[in-house]
Amino acid sequence: MSNSESNFLNENQPLLPAAFHWEVFIVAILIALNAGLLIARLGSSSALGSANDRSRWCTIWSISARGTYQIDEIIQNPGWDSIDKVRHEGHFYSTKPPLYPTMLAGLYRVIHQITGWSLLTETETVSRLILLMVNMVPLWIALFFFWKLLLLYEFPGEVRTIIIAMLAFATPFLPFLTVLNNHTIAVVTLIFAIYPAVKIQKAHADQELLSNRNLALLYMTAGFFAAFTCCNELPAGLFGIAIFLVLCKVDCKRTWIWFVPAALVPLIAFFVTNIIVTGGWKPFYLYYGTEKYVYEHLGIPSYWAEPRGVDRARDTVPQYLFHCLIGHHGIFSLTPIFLLAIPGFIRGLRSKISWQRIWHLIGLILTLAILAFYWKRTENYNYGGVSVALRWTLWLTPFWMLAIAEAISCCSIRKGMSVCLLVLTLPSIYSAWGPWNTPWQQPWLFNVMSAQGWIDYSDPPPKLEQPVHSWLIALPDSTELDVDYWVEFITGESTILRIADAGPSEFEGQTARKINIVEKDHQDRPLRSRELTVNTQKVLAGEDPDQFLMDWTDSKAGAIRNDQVVFLRGIPTSRTYHRNFDRYVFIAVRDEAFRCLRLAANVWDPQAIPEKSRVERADLWLSEEVPFGLVKMLQSVSSSPGRDLVSRKSWRAVKFKVVESTP
Repeated sequence: MSNSESNFLNENQPLLPAAFHWEVFIVAILIALNAGLLIARLGSSSALGSANDRSRWCTIWSISARGTYQIDEIIQNPGWDSIDKVRHEGHFYSTKPPLYPTMLAGLYRVIHQITGWSLLTETETVSRLILLMVNMVPLWIALFFFWKLLLLYEFPGEVRTIIIAMLAFATPFLPFLTVLNNHTIAVVTLIFAIYPAVKIQKAHADQELLSNRNLALLYMTAGFFAAFTCCNELPAGLFGIAIFLVLCKVDCKRTWIWFVPAALVPLIAFFVTNIIVTGGWKPFYLYYGTEKYVYEHLGIPSYWAEPRGVDRARDTVPQYLFHCLIGHHGIFSLTPIFLLAIPGFIRGLRSKISWQRIWHLIGLILTLAILAFYWKRTENYNYGGVSVALRWTLWLTPFWMLAIAEAISCCSIRKGMSVCLLVLTLPSIYSAWGPWNTPWQQPWLFNVMSAQGWIDYSDPPPKLEQPVHSWLIALPDSTELDVDYWVEFITGESTILRIADAGPSEFEGQTARKINIVEKDHQDRPLRSRELTVNTQKVLAGEDPDQFLMDWTDSKAGAIRNDQVVFLRGIPTSRTYHRNFDRYVFIAVRDEAFRCLRLAANVWDPQAIPEKSRVERADLWLSEEVPFGLVKMLQSVSSSPGRDLVSRKSWRAVKFKVVESTP
């Protein structure tokens, strides 16, 4: 870089070369284009689209509206609950460190007081405004300062432009800018910390005199943002130590006087807010695997008691290493431009300029240390959960981009190098912008590998011990009439359906049970009654109603036996119900939820005209703690092939005497 370009960093700026003016213009265009794309992407994002987002937004609302970190109230609202929560001293809290949400709660309160908007009623508007202010605007400023950092390194102008373009359009943290997270702010604050530190080093190496005021500002800026980076990415504590030692080597006295006090501001705030919430210095997410994560509340176990999919650690160490580097969440497979960081680090470590060599050494050590740290945590082999990148490495991006700049600067940008950059950059851009609406989805490479059968992180529901063909799965085992064995359902809008035991029976020499069924309107007037006699053994064996229905009576004129069979099946023809994962349903008879088998079956309506064919489906929630086994049923009719919903009817148990489940 020429002296005239170096003076761009100073207050007095002489006339700069035309090429440099063009570079400034191109960088401004790149930042503006990035801004346009991110704003468009923000407009299609959802604040509550992921448990990760919701966990933080819940804390922000609770602090601002209720003055507490407890999120018990807000998670009761539809769409606000999150699996990223812990149970502590009888209350729910977010698993996320509280400092950043505390800061954003203050910002939200200001927005609420000025506009009257609420996170509850204007969720998307408020969340997008906050994300614009805390994610995107700081990034655009950081892009500018990263370009100034490249100037300090004296990389060629074309290299600086390429690196800013890559950083703005081909890096894996870009999808996370439209959601509330700790990774993107860490990328930004890392840049804000490195730039003043490098400027101090360069000025010292060049024996450039800076005023005490400017030096104080540089040291304090580096200290504050380095510590804030550590607060948002706890493994970045190594970076905080490294930058402190680097500046101590330049001027230990000024580091202690200016850097350390500035760094203490976010660090003290971090520990104070954490102590308020947890009662100790450890953030909640460091309690993973303890009773704070693995608990049961109102009969419902936490998600982390039985994690599924990619959240359930199942890969071996070699498999995990493979997928972190070149597999479905691979740093190099999803963002191939990072391959250039490898020769870049090698070249950077050979640099004749000591301060440049130090930063490449720090970047390499941090990369290896962070990878080793997470690779040792076998209980967390989930690749950061469902997300489009290995998100716990995102904050290292600025170090990797500096290494890439080293790799590119050793080559002239000619045809061969241009083709290489294009080949590496295009997939990186696709990984960054393909997941347009949300980063909380699996990477495109994960989906490709799953489709090919190369990987399988699915958890199929456990198999049924015996087939199920009806919602009727339980009967009383008493040898006489059980007056306490009954259940009432609300069906449709206001109809009450009461099913009760009518006592043991015998039919054609076989053990049987009578069931009394009465339908009433909302004024308790009988609409229809029937009595069914069923074969006890065949009911408990899960056979089809056509096999276990032995006798029946029906007050409805013209009723036939098939009506009773269809009633017991829930669908027009015989089908075996398929099991899904168990669900939990609350019924007013007790505080704890009922754990239910979740089953479903669908059939073509055999009576429909082919041109107007339709699909009838029944979804069941079954529990032997409820008389006769049925907790809830949803019957729906859809057109085919469009599958547009034609009608829907539900049964929901509302009253019964709780019985003990069968051992």
